Amino acid sequence: MRETKIYSDCYQATIQVFHRTKNFSKAMRPTLGRRIEEATLDCLVNVRKASVVKSQAQRLKHLSSADESLDELRTLIQLASELKELNVAAFSELTKHTKEIGRELGGWLKHESK
Repeated sequence: MRETKIYSDCYQATIQVFHRTKNFSKAMRPTLGRRIEEATLDCLVNVRKASVVKSQAQRLKHLSSADESLDELRTLIQLASELKELNVAAFSELTKHTKEIGRELGGWLKHESK
């Protein structure tokens, strides 16, 4: 199976998230760090599922779940930045990833909804 751009972008974002959250403070790592990692993994897994299912209804379900996870991820990244768990460069990089994934996901959702 050919890897889609959105899957590749989600995969790269997931790797970046894991590299960044391992440096969170001891107090924030098991809570905020874990939630950020889970949101990223949920987005990645749902994009992957959407790319392999045959049913349009199932694809839409997985894409909607990925979109929800992406929204959660954006909120948690913003919170981590405000709590000084992410520096400006890390926040900027992760925000760039989430914007690109959001554009791709939005386009795919729009295409599938037709």
